[in-house]
Amino acid sequence: MPKPVLHDHDGHVDDILSAVLLWMAPEIDLQAIGITNGDCFADQAYSAMVKIATYLQLEGAEIAVTEDAVPNPFPDNWRKESFIINELPLFSEIEMRRSYQQKQGRKIESVFYDCLNNTKTPMTIVTTGPLTNVAPLLKDNPDFKGKVEELVIMGGAFNVPGNVQEEGHDGSAEWNIYADPEAFKATLDSKVPIKLIPLDVTNQLPVTKEFLGLLDEFSDRSRGCTLALRLWSLVKGFEYYFWDTLTAAATIKPDLYTFKEMRIDVATQGKSMGRTSTSLFGGRKVHVATSVDKEGFESLLLSIFKSR
Repeated sequence: MPKPVLHDHDGHVDDILSAVLLWMAPEIDLQAIGITNGDCFADQAYSAMVKIATYLQLEGAEIAVTEDAVPNPFPDNWRKESFIINELPLFSEIEMRRSYQQKQGRKIESVFYDCLNNTKTPMTIVTTGPLTNVAPLLKDNPDFKGKVEELVIMGGAFNVPGNVQEEGHDGSAEWNIYADPEAFKATLDSKVPIKLIPLDVTNQLPVTKEFLGLLDEFSDRSRGCTLALRLWSLVKGFEYYFWDTLTAAATIKPDLYTFKEMRIDVATQGKSMGRTSTSLFGGRKVHVATSVDKEGFESLLLSIFKSR
């Protein structure tokens, strides 16, 4: 049976493509998508997600959105990418499907609550943005622990530098955790099983010209490949990695990854705010990805994108 999944993301290129992968993968039953106001402007990312669902003729998952600001906002020039995605010529002739003809989606907390409250099978929650909207749900509903199989989180950096370059910060943190370190701390405290996909692994897989070339080969007969190629072309010239798509793939096919059980903690204040580190006595044990089968991962992505 397909694995029941909830996905919370924050609207950038790789976030959106991770949602598409989960939605299209036959191994996954994607029941809801939440859009957190992180690396995007949430209303724009919501609209884009609706258009993408229409473009790819995807059904079933409810798209939710919460526009509350995260504690440490992402840079505006990153977030503005969501305006460009929402206005892609690819979507110019698309009419909104009747099921999504709403001015705005329901809030993430309500949609995820309904899914978890009514599920008969423990669900996997995949997060590829800040945990701002997931952490309170778990904290306020401790009985949901038995209804969550695991959390698969894109976040953290251990033996590599972080990617936060804000004034006054030492650069040790990864952005999803830095954006709301208290939410990550609360998620650790929830005791729900966690798999973490940190920068240590994502740094191993940049988005390459060779992979984009493979997408291009199939773009004339695959809308999935066309969409992926067009979205990744928006960040051409930047150092861009398979951050969130690696996290989606870890949910779809976890045997591509090597995981190590580690006791970790997070700094919630000071110049290292958001830094994740190993701990001998504090924190809690989680499974941290340490390596991935590159060829297997890229093959999985291509096969899913080609399927529609």
